[in-house]
Amino acid sequence: MGRKRVGTRKYFLCAVAVLISFACVSCASMEEKRRKPEEMQVNIEPIQASVAQKPTKKEQVRDESKEHLIKGQQLLAMGQYDASIKENYQVLSIAPNGPPGDEASFTIGLIYAYSKYQKKDHGKAVSSLTKIIKEYPHSNWSGHAKILLDIIQENDKLRRISAETTHENEKLKNMIEQSKKVDLEVEEKKREKAR
Repeated sequence: MGRKRVGTRKYFLCAVAVLISFACVSCASMEEKRRKPEEMQVNIEPIQASVAQKPTKKEQVRDESKEHLIKGQQLLAMGQYDASIKENYQVLSIAPNGPPGDEASFTIGLIYAYSKYQKKDHGKAVSSLTKIIKEYPHSNWSGHAKILLDIIQENDKLRRISAETTHENEKLKNMIEQSKKVDLEVEEKKREKAR
């Protein structure tokens, strides 16, 4: 009698897929962080004040952006989405073209796409994820952004189909009610003629 009704199960599955992909990405970056200290074993010698080198400005910017990125991830884990977005925008303002910018953009897109975020905005999510694909095409986050974009677009498509189906169901219910009324009127007229 029409299309199958699209339930919340598909939305739930989409949300689960997003969370799984985010968890995989987080695990991969944690694994990478774990490996780096092992790879960077160096002999530390006492440094004299005259020989000590200051970190370059680029290194300072990168460290500062990493600090904001980590703080943004911590806030996201605690459910403080607005504060996390703010920290990730700080990363983008400090290092707009650097590697932490792609991860910050992905996190921003993820938060704006998250169904439990009260200020959810698919337009901003799509914009942030599209930025990664265009500006960081060789980044690991680019692939994740493409997947999340597909999920958002599929979710929007399913939402439209669900709305159309609900509208069609309402029309059919009204038609059935009218048909029942007509049937009752016909039965009454038959009874009256039979008398």
